[in-house]
Amino acid sequence: MTFELVSAGYFGLIGLLAPFAGAPVRRFLVVMPTAFGLAAFTYAMARWLPVDARLWIAPAYLAVGYWLPALLVGRPPAAFEAWLRRTERVRGRSFIVAEIAYLLCTPMPVAAFAFVWFNGSIEAADHFWTAVLLAGFLCYVSLPWLVSRPPRMLEDSLIDVSAVRRVNLGALDRFSHGWNTFPSGHVAVSLAAGLSVLPVSASAGVAFLIVATAIFVGAVWGRYHYAVDAVLGLLVGIIASAIPLVLS
Repeated sequence: MTFELVSAGYFGLIGLLAPFAGAPVRRFLVVMPTAFGLAAFTYAMARWLPVDARLWIAPAYLAVGYWLPALLVGRPPAAFEAWLRRTERVRGRSFIVAEIAYLLCTPMPVAAFAFVWFNGSIEAADHFWTAVLLAGFLCYVSLPWLVSRPPRMLEDSLIDVSAVRRVNLGALDRFSHGWNTFPSGHVAVSLAAGLSVLPVSASAGVAFLIVATAIFVGAVWGRYHYAVDAVLGLLVGIIASAIPLVLS
């Protein structure tokens, strides 16, 4: 299926790029065979598992694809992070709705896929994961070269720390690699997921797009992302969601 070609191609690309990322030798010597092994694993699953099971493996491809480039970061934040900070005009203001929305950025794509799974076709499910994985991978692949930290780590001015924000920060401390993805992977993936629901159900698609929009707002105003990488995340999500339609 197309989403498996996208996943295997991405892992293979990470393997090829690993020696050029500037990471310590011991790092790329781990990442490179791991990436090639994941590409082979994806191919093997495409041959051996039924399509139903393979479609539910896709979130794992997205999660692993998020972590692999982070292992190749070998340089401290410098000029690129300074540029991001110069472009920033937003000053953080945490509010409860945006924090709740940002909390949904991980379960939202899985919930959107579950809707497509129960209400659409196998082709629609393949289109869904092709778009979502493309959106995420396009944001993750640049990480070793465009190194920056999220603005929340650099700004002291934020805010009333609500219980929901503490949950968000705790989840990021445990499950995030701590680097800023450029463009924003959370925004791109959420938008691609919402747009990919639309062909199955207009009303459900609009509902998921509202959540994606709220995630965008929460990402910027909660200082989880810079405004420029969140806006570019929207663009990536739109492009990624259009590619499966063009290919079909």
